[in-house]
Amino acid sequence: MLFHKIEGEGKMFVFLHGFLESSTMWKHLDLSALSAKKIYIDLPGHGKSDDSLPDSPSIIYMAEKVNELLVGLSDHEIFVVGHSMGGYVALELAKINPSIAKVILLNSNFWQDSLEKQRDRNRVVEIIKIAKDKFIQEAIPNLFSHPEIHSEQIAEILDEAKTFSTKGIEFATIAMRDRTDNSSWVMENHSKVHVIQGALDKTAPLQIMKEKLPLDVGFSLIEGAGHMTHIEASSEILKILVSFN
Repeated sequence: MLFHKIEGEGKMFVFLHGFLESSTMWKHLDLSALSAKKIYIDLPGHGKSDDSLPDSPSIIYMAEKVNELLVGLSDHEIFVVGHSMGGYVALELAKINPSIAKVILLNSNFWQDSLEKQRDRNRVVEIIKIAKDKFIQEAIPNLFSHPEIHSEQIAEILDEAKTFSTKGIEFATIAMRDRTDNSSWVMENHSKVHVIQGALDKTAPLQIMKEKLPLDVGFSLIEGAGHMTHIEASSEILKILVSFN
């Protein structure tokens, strides 16, 4: 069973964190303003969820584990907010759970890694085997548009990420590398998807998003923010989430 916390009552919102994060990431948003049942989940190999992982890493496996948790909690519409890697999981979850009414991709995307990006993932796998903490130390600050003004938050993320096992980080990296291209699903289910994009996000570049995003998919652009909009522009993100309530 995945580690999770449940708060509130009402419409269900499921929150899925990104790579090298955990459910603690959502503390940067004052989600008490969201009148809903909120479920915060630690994905496999991250946070307080254990490392009982299969030999074949996949985003689909993560989605199946999340779905096992959700079964019985709600048979009504469910809204899933996925940050980065969590967005990949949210898309797969929506494909297997008919109760998913909306997938909110927070600094995430829906297409498959390019060959160059896949090679980058392979390099990460090799690096973390010999220098996990050094990789984390360099990777996290680069997710912010202006890391110098978020030193306290970065230090917290670094401290937590360094507690994650090499096995869990490797599993997630390979799962992201090999994930399914969900472009067709997004096009066919455009009303179920909303994208929140940081204008300065290097991980999910705005230009590529503009080229690939169907015109009828909901889209919110956060100016001046990078990959960590929940910290860099928390009030704007909160307003968008509340609008779905």
